[in-house]
Amino acid sequence: MLSIIREHADSWMIKAILWLIIFAFVGTIFYSWGMGGSSSGGGGVIASVDGKKILQGEYERTFNNLVDFYRQQFRNQFSNDMIKKLDLKNQALEALIQKKILLIEAEKQNIQVSNEEVISYIKRLPAFQSNNKFNDTAYRNYIKSQRLTPGEFEEGQRETLLLDKLEKIFRTHAKVSKSEILEEFSSQEGKVKLEYVRFTSDHFKSKLKITDQALKEYFQANKTNFEIPAQIRVEYIKVEPKKYQAEIEPREEDIEDYYNTKIADFNVKKKYQASHILTHLKPSDIEGDIPEEEKQKQAEEKAKVKSNELLEKLNKGADFGEVAKKFSDDPASGANGGSLGEFPKGTMVSAFEKALDKLKPGEISKPVLSPFGYHIIKLESVEKKRIKPLSEVKDGIIQSLKEIKARQRVKRIIKRAHQSAQQDDSLSKAAQSHGLETAQTPFFSRESHIIPEIGNQPEFFNTAFSIEKNKVGEPIITPEVSYILKVVEDKPAYIPELSEVEEKVREALIESNDEAATLKKFEELKESLAKEKNLEKIVEGYDLSVRNTPFFSKVESIPGVGNIEQIKEKSFTMNIGDYSSAKVRDRYYLYKLADIEKAGAPDSEEIKQITNKIKIEKSRQAFQEWIDNLKTGAKILVDKTLL
Repeated sequence: MLSIIREHADSWMIKAILWLIIFAFVGTIFYSWGMGGSSSGGGGVIASVDGKKILQGEYERTFNNLVDFYRQQFRNQFSNDMIKKLDLKNQALEALIQKKILLIEAEKQNIQVSNEEVISYIKRLPAFQSNNKFNDTAYRNYIKSQRLTPGEFEEGQRETLLLDKLEKIFRTHAKVSKSEILEEFSSQEGKVKLEYVRFTSDHFKSKLKITDQALKEYFQANKTNFEIPAQIRVEYIKVEPKKYQAEIEPREEDIEDYYNTKIADFNVKKKYQASHILTHLKPSDIEGDIPEEEKQKQAEEKAKVKSNELLEKLNKGADFGEVAKKFSDDPASGANGGSLGEFPKGTMVSAFEKALDKLKPGEISKPVLSPFGYHIIKLESVEKKRIKPLSEVKDGIIQSLKEIKARQRVKRIIKRAHQSAQQDDSLSKAAQSHGLETAQTPFFSRESHIIPEIGNQPEFFNTAFSIEKNKVGEPIITPEVSYILKVVEDKPAYIPELSEVEEKVREALIESNDEAATLKKFEELKESLAKEKNLEKIVEGYDLSVRNTPFFSKVESIPGVGNIEQIKEKSFTMNIGDYSSAKVRDRYYLYKLADIEKAGAPDSEEIKQITNKIKIEKSRQAFQEWIDNLKTGAKILVDKTLL
């Protein structure tokens, strides 16, 4: 997973996640502190900022919500090891320190949030909405489930609004120059096309013979690569919530409480079933040396005329489906008589949906202009927005409650069994006294642990290698399964004799020789390319083919190649016909810049979007720099023993 983060560090998703972590204190309270994450909390003082305390309970809540956020993003790939590598404990503490600094600064600048603002904000939170109105029952149930008082929850929201006011100061003062807009637009819209050859690091095979002497020499030089890692064998208790679900029957009041608390989940958006006939705008079909704006205008008029002609056919009795099949420029729906199927409100562009809302089932619209062209729309049917009644979702709620209560029961069982096992480090006795069973794994290592009975459970294996032999480890509790582990036997790592790993050594030597042969051929091909200037010619006879990418921009991954910054950056500095090369991980590339498509000029809507994007980036940067300066001048004390 960490490799995914590194490889896609410039992607919007990873940037969004890292931004959320860095600015957890400003972002949504649902992710960083949890709803109701006020500054109150139990336990000792874990840190202080200019005398303002950060309590242990507050820290633990922030850390747990941060872990939950990552767990939701990466699901089964998330592990305790990732918590350590991403340093989430310090991330949580840093978020709270910066939050405290900002709250102190808000107080200095006399930035305040009134009770009316807090109440208005809470009433608009989606989690507490029912039929577009504030649902007091859902609000009370949520606070109860989080073990908060209304005062604690409301103070948490007050802090969120204070921080948001501070951040908006920077957002509103950010300025964007015309050159910055054009540079960003060029980055997004300027495109290039490549011809390329790609091959793996073992594409060319070595002709060297593998002798006994060569094997011995290679093994002696690379012994540590063939080390047999440390292995352990584990005794464990395994408890799965699904085994207890059949024993659980939720009470009616629990079902009703769940329904009221989760009322927002049962909203059903307004749905349409509709068909359309699309007439594309085609500025490229307009002949003559005229400005692009004029071509666009003429294309729009031409499409409108055609769309009105089709509407006239329909008004005279032509079948909508047949007209769509014959004339629609949307091939997917056209082949199906123009049908778009059923879709919820918010799926289509604004102009399309506004026209839909004016139609009754069976009616056909006049031509409607959207960014895709002119649409003639037929509304087949409409289903109004509603909230599913309890009777409709009751079975699903019962199942959800069974799963929740089964997990709670397993958590209690596993904790009691763990307490028993700690008394004498005997898992078997603890299991027997709680009606459970133990099992044992075969020997496994950190590098090789395919055990069907355990499956993909990173926390199981990470925990196994963190506990002492013959000691019971801390419980592992996940939504799907829980464990208690005890290491009962271990084998230390050792360097084997060549005879034990001869086949592995042979395979490694062959691979090493092939990589050396491929590198040598790559250098030869680069020299040939510099002379011949012809990719097809220099790779002829080497079982390699010249491929072509479509146009791509700086912000896109290279189609067929991947998001390789080294190649992208070079490509946008080359002239048409220039050649270059690259070795990236286990692949070699030879490539030629085949064509360039210049960005042109942004329209008013694009300028607006780019300006907003740059403003956000600038304001975030300025905001962080300001926080860093405040932090430099603050007196921060941290009790590391409590982390």
